[in-house]
Amino acid sequence: MTKESFTLDHITLATTQTAAMVTFYNHVFDANLVPVAAYGSTLYKGSLAGIALLLCPNEIAGVQAEQNRHQLRFTVPDLEQVLARVRAAGGSVDADQSGDQTARAAVRDPDGNTIEFVQAV
Repeated sequence: MTKESFTLDHITLATTQTAAMVTFYNHVFDANLVPVAAYGSTLYKGSLAGIALLLCPNEIAGVQAEQNRHQLRFTVPDLEQVLARVRAAGGSVDADQSGDQTARAAVRDPDGNTIEFVQAV
């Protein structure tokens, strides 16, 4: 099996503040999340950077975690614009760091999951 054998097909995020998470991912990532009835509840389907995204209430997912166990990193053309969208959508900026060749920031979505954004300067 080669590295070309693998493609990321789908991401599911367990949510505790589902409505706030839908707002955040739609506003920051243009995820186009729409409600879908399933398992006697409402899940939200959309996309994140061209990959299928599903927000699933944690009552169904049953994830037990104090913090997220995965962190996504995105390259962006305009870091300040993204950070403004994060703040406007109910997220928070943990660290805004700039180096000689990159500007980067760590943010949290409404459920506290960390996401990193990097811009080449």
